[in-house]
Amino acid sequence: MDIPTFPGRYRAISAAALTFAACVIASACNKNNAGGPSGPSGSTDPVHSTIVPSSNSSIVEARTSQIVTDGSPPSAVFDDFTLTSGATIGTVGWQGIYCVQTANAPAPSPTASSFTISFWADAGGQPDVSAPLKTSTYTVAQVGQTFLKNVDGFYCGTAFPTSWNFYNYSVALTTPFTATAGTKYWLSIQATTPSYAVYFGWRDGVPDNHRSLQLFQGTFTSYAFDRAYSLAP
Repeated sequence: MDIPTFPGRYRAISAAALTFAACVIASACNKNNAGGPSGPSGSTDPVHSTIVPSSNSSIVEARTSQIVTDGSPPSAVFDDFTLTSGATIGTVGWQGIYCVQTANAPAPSPTASSFTISFWADAGGQPDVSAPLKTSTYTVAQVGQTFLKNVDGFYCGTAFPTSWNFYNYSVALTTPFTATAGTKYWLSIQATTPSYAVYFGWRDGVPDNHRSLQLFQGTFTSYAFDRAYSLAP
């Protein structure tokens, strides 16, 4: 099974907008019209959220974050957060996409069997991956996978268009995570899938501090975009 040669970034631009490709390739276009962080409608009020509202169609890219069971190297995406007040986090929400690297392919069905959610300490501006502060794995049934939309004409890291399916997720943590005020933490969310034949990407989120990281084969790559997630009591 092929391992993604560059699993960090899905190109998400409609075929009608190819004249702006240079801007998109530089990852500079998606959030020009985005507002500040906001929580998902109808959910518990979050203590921190970069969830993309359903009315926003400009924030659409994603970063691969998968644990694959065919022996391929995992990819992990991290986003940092610092709370102004201490909080006990009992619910985590996030947004993700699925796509395949096949020309004109329809959006694939979800392939994740579970999701691993981990909190990490900061070590000089990146997560201390020697050991998580907390990590738990939840089945798809537990995370409330909810279809959001299907979009055609996007690029799954390739030069030809395909279709993507977008999903919302939310889970009540088995054991809440206690965050101290003024302390930087990192959150990672990984889908467990059979292979990279179908990619799961953690969606770009509403801007916070314009930084997230991906770890692949021992190397961190930094992106000037946040991930889409929410932390609530």
